[in-house]
This record gives sequence, structure tokens and C-alpha cells, in this order.
Amino acid sequence: MSQSQIGNTDLISRLNNRLVLHAVRVMQPTFRAEVARKTGLKPATVTSIVNHLIDQQLLREAPGTTDDGSRFGRPPLMLEVNCETKRILAIDFEPDRVRATLTDLRINLLDYREENIDRFETPERIIARILKVSRAILEGVPRRQLLGVGVSLPGLIDQKKGMLLSSTNMPKWKDVPIGPLLQKELRIPVQVERSMHLAALYEKWTHPHLLDRKVVIISLRTGIGMSLLLNGQLYVGMHGLDGEIGHTMVDINGKPCECGSRGCLETFVSAAAITSRGQELISSGRGLALGAAIARGRALMPELIYELAKDGDAECSEIVRDIGRYIGIAIANVINLLAPEEIVICGAIDTTEELLLGAIREQVNVSALPRSRACVVVRGATEKEKLPLLGAAVLIAEELFELPELRHSGMSAPVPAESTLT
Repeated sequence: MSQSQIGNTDLISRLNNRLVLHAVRVMQPTFRAEVARKTGLKPATVTSIVNHLIDQQLLREAPGTTDDGSRFGRPPLMLEVNCETKRILAIDFEPDRVRATLTDLRINLLDYREENIDRFETPERIIARILKVSRAILEGVPRRQLLGVGVSLPGLIDQKKGMLLSSTNMPKWKDVPIGPLLQKELRIPVQVERSMHLAALYEKWTHPHLLDRKVVIISLRTGIGMSLLLNGQLYVGMHGLDGEIGHTMVDINGKPCECGSRGCLETFVSAAAITSRGQELISSGRGLALGAAIARGRALMPELIYELAKDGDAECSEIVRDIGRYIGIAIANVINLLAPEEIVICGAIDTTEELLLGAIREQVNVSALPRSRACVVVRGATEKEKLPLLGAAVLIAEELFELPELRHSGMSAPVPAESTLT
């Protein structure tokens, strides 16, 4: 195999270490014998690697139990990831808000902050806000305990340079090296990735069964994006241009979109479009519950419309059902094109999940081909709005757990070394 130096003993050692770490993370708590069985490594090799990883404080042992929860004599020792040994700072930056969290190695949230921002502010002012939130979270955390910083970004990026090249919803952000700027100020390694890709990364991290499935993740945020997981591998288009389902045209005579085109899906289902629908309700003399909430000091935002819809308000419920119908049409097209096993919806749907998902499923049943839709699961993500934020933490954590991709010289697609682990 070219470019991989398979005969190098140091490389083999690193591969085996990561293989054991990955196996323990997926199966934890688990026994050494089970790790050996799953990885195919010899029991003596697993024992040696486990002892080394325990010395590094990446794994730890905990007393096990019998199947019924009882203990007899000396309890067996089981392995689990030592989640306390490292901390990760994750930042999720989207046009209207910044989220930041501190996590452990199992991506448990230890601290969480959120701030609204103005998408039309200069990059310098917004980065200053991000740094302020980040420093508040990192206060008191030992530097040696920090593994890194993962940053979720909207728009087109250059991951290697840590640069946000452009974002449809933030006109002042052009070629901003946000990764290097944050790394210089925080003095911690920083990695960046697109928010929709990180949503897919977190789904893969938490659902090992996705390693042998075709899964589409639809992200409903300021705009709407899509990611595609093919047998655990994220599909990335040329120059990182993929997943822009929000800028597929659904009405050639529709409203102008911020991207410069007309009639894009986002003009019907984006945060701005939803807010505009709410304003039209109030202006027409309808939407009494929405108007009353605003009069009490609530901001006119999609979350308020979702909340009132969940409480049974008819006008807000109809807005949500309309959103679901348009998204359902787009998803039906994806199903007809790709025939995936699962469609996962994430984003700002916490308060109205069942109403929105119901409308999406109804439209899919109308618009998708019967044979293609027959076995498709359409579900909400376990973590709705925080999926890209948690994916940013996984971006850093997977440096310890994920195996490098090995490639034959004649292959166009990488072969994941961990693909047999489910």
C-alpha cells in the first residue's frame, strides 16, 4: 500500500492503540476478552495495550456486575474511557448566535454558554464575543488538560487554513482566518469544520450502526443544510461544496434569496422566512397569540412560533406544518435520488418536533416513490439544536479514537480501518 508504511512498527503500534481505544469507547463498559474478540487482536496484545492506555490515563478499570446486577465474590474489572483526563472546548458559530461548551472525552457537557449576535457586525467584533465566552468557560481549567478547540462554522470553509471563506447569511465574512485567530488568543490547537458536517460527525459518533448505512442528515438552523454519510464516511463535494439543499430552487418565480438566486428552499423555511410569516400574521390582524406574546416582551423568532404551535395555537401550527411540507418535498427528492436508510432531522425543532416531523412524513409519503420510501426511517436527532456543537467536540476527541484512513494507490475513496467495528 502506498503512502501508508504498513511495515512500520511505530505505525502498527499507533493503529492498535487507537483500535483498542475505539473498541472500548463503542462497547464500554467492556472486558478485555471482548475487546480482543471485536478487534481480532491477540489477548496478550490487548492486555499490553490496555495497561499502556491505563498508564496514560486514557482508560480506566471499574468493577463489573453479573447480568442481573448482582455481585459474587471479587467483581470482574471492566474497561471504560477515562473521560476525566481531558477537556475539550467546542464552539458553534452561526449567523444569529454563538454557543460554547466544555466537554469531557465522552462529550458530556460540563459547562454551556450561549449569546445572541448580529450577523451584520464585523468579524472582529464577533470574534471578540467568541473569545469572551470561551475564556469564561476555560477559567479554572488547567491548560495541560485541554485537548483542543473544535469550531463549527456556517458557509464555505478552508479547513486546512482554518478559514471561513464566505457565508450567505453573513455578508461581511470573506476569507476570515477564524481558526488561527482563536488559536493565537487562546493558545490551544483549533480545528474548524462546517456545521452540517459536524452534525453528521456526532450522529456517527453516537450511533455505531450507521457505519454500514446510507444516512442523510438535514440541519434546520438559520438556513437549511444536508450531509450524507455513506457507510460511516462523510461525503464531501469538490472544494467542500456540498449539502446546500437550502439553495435548491423550488419556485422559479419565487422570492429573492440571500444567495442571489430566486425561489430557493431557504426562502420558505429559513429562520428569516419563518419570522416573516409571523410578521405577516400580525399585520393581517390574525395571530393574536403571537401578537400578545410580543406585546409581553418576547422577540419575534422561530422559537416563539414553534412554542405557540406546540401549545396549540392554530395560526402558528399552520406555519410549522407549511415548513414541514416544504422540507418534506425536498426530502422526498433526496429519497428518490439516493434511496437512504435513514433521514435524521436536527436543528431548532425541540419545541415542536412531533408536529414538524408529522408534516414532513406526510409529505414524504405523498411525494417520494413508494419503493424508495418504503423502508426509510425519518427521525429527529437525539440532540437537536446542539448537534453541530457536540460534533465540534467530537472533531477534537476523534484524534484519540478514530483510525487513520488507508488508501491503495489506485483507489479514489478511503478505506476506513475501523469499518468492521459495529
